[in-house]
Amino acid sequence: MGNHMFAEGNIKGTHILNVIEFVKSKRGKIGLDALFQRINSGKSKPEQVTENSFVEKEWYPYDLYLEFLSTADDVTGTGDLTRCFEMGYQTIKNLGHLSYLTRSPNLHDFVEGAINNWNRIYDFGRLEIAKESENEIVIQYHGFPKSKAKCEYFRGSLTGTMELCGLKGGVVETACNTEGAAWCEYTLTWK
Repeated sequence: MGNHMFAEGNIKGTHILNVIEFVKSKRGKIGLDALFQRINSGKSKPEQVTENSFVEKEWYPYDLYLEFLSTADDVTGTGDLTRCFEMGYQTIKNLGHLSYLTRSPNLHDFVEGAINNWNRIYDFGRLEIAKESENEIVIQYHGFPKSKAKCEYFRGSLTGTMELCGLKGGVVETACNTEGAAWCEYTLTWK
């Protein structure tokens, strides 16, 4: 299950389905077979999952999602979490459940929209703006398990959001709960 602590929260199935689609786009059936073989390893037959096990709007354990993220990173890449970043980036660029962004492609509006829509995606944690100025936003994700896969996914999704909003800049993780901080913090800067 990777390097994270047990999370009691849940996430909507759309996120797991996005990971499955990512693997399918990168490695096709061979990749999907490898993904599910690893996810199901050591599980009894009734506990095993398939591509058809997930429904977009149903809730699933966040730990299972983290397992999918880190396993997909390994199956489609080298296990260095680069693919987790790419999955976050691709999810945002493809919009999916974040279609409210297309109505107002402004980064400040996006962050407010993400805060307002939080409970549609997660049933735990929270997103908070720690600092905001004309060319910078510092956001914090509170209440997440310790997992670098999750951190890279968030960094990728924030990078994709900036691009979608037409901003040229960068996203740096400036605090991390895997390194002793109480939350994960990202600083987004642009010109």
